[in-house]
Amino acid sequence: MRHEPLTQIRRDHAETIEDTWYAVARARAVPRARPLALRRFGRDLALFRGADGRIAAVDAACPHRGADLAAGRVVDGALQCPYHGFRFAPDGRCVAAPCEGRAFRIPAELAARTWPVREAHGFVWLWWGAPRDVYPEPFWPDGMPDREGWRTATGALEWDVPLTLAIESNLDIHHTPFAHRRVTPGLGHRLDPYEARLDGDTIYSGGTLRRDDERPWDGRSGLGITLNCHFPALIFGEFRGGRLLVAMAPIDVTRTALLFRYHLDVPVIGGLLARLAVWSELRLVQPDDLAQQRAAARSGLPLHACRFVPSDRAIVLWYSLYRRRLAAQRAAVPRS
Repeated sequence: MRHEPLTQIRRDHAETIEDTWYAVARARAVPRARPLALRRFGRDLALFRGADGRIAAVDAACPHRGADLAAGRVVDGALQCPYHGFRFAPDGRCVAAPCEGRAFRIPAELAARTWPVREAHGFVWLWWGAPRDVYPEPFWPDGMPDREGWRTATGALEWDVPLTLAIESNLDIHHTPFAHRRVTPGLGHRLDPYEARLDGDTIYSGGTLRRDDERPWDGRSGLGITLNCHFPALIFGEFRGGRLLVAMAPIDVTRTALLFRYHLDVPVIGGLLARLAVWSELRLVQPDDLAQQRAAARSGLPLHACRFVPSDRAIVLWYSLYRRRLAAQRAAVPRS
């Protein structure tokens, strides 16, 4: 199988694609009275809700003397530093410096660095890239419920492997009958038919896992699965009776945060089954995947040395797009 060259791309050290939204946390994880400590993109962040309930994100390092704002609390809609009580509004402005008194004129440079965030679809989305006057809406796939409901459940975990390998794992269909045989016993291992294509920023892929009887597919047998990826890190798909979404964001260049959402089209007990699916994903499926991706990271096998087969086409398409976007990013950086 021939593909365009994939050179200078590391699988064990992910460079972050910029100018896009990443789902970084569940919205319900951000309370009103205190901040949520979060590490994403190699930075320590503090997420908190202002007086209007909207979520704000600032660097966790207090601009005063570097204390941890994520260990503070929210007072009158402002984030209060736990060390000296300085308060920071959602736009980053310091609005109180208790040691100097109320009449003190707070200098503008005493401000926390902020990051564009948006609460949508039950997630907190952070824009990683150049600031804009108007930001696009975070991508959300058709057919996936907008929030958690009575047939929908969400879970979260962290992997100690880079985003590239997390993408590989969650965009891969044909590992399922082997890596997850305790969850899907008896599942056929031939992926046929299978198709993967790129349309704009989205990779569409799908196929049927069936028994290898050396006959053309009869159109009925096997398990049909679709796994699509809106670049760079939002995977969504369908399987018999339900839908799945995996939203990923880099913790740093070697670790990844993952958010899972399952929706089951089953009356009455759909919610119970969705919660069971999330439990199975977090406790059984993902640990199996993580073990293999840890091994891949340790192996040091570079991308150009991987011997891809036709059933890997979705992964190859993702890396091809990743390579092009990285090249464009690097070209846009001014040379000193």
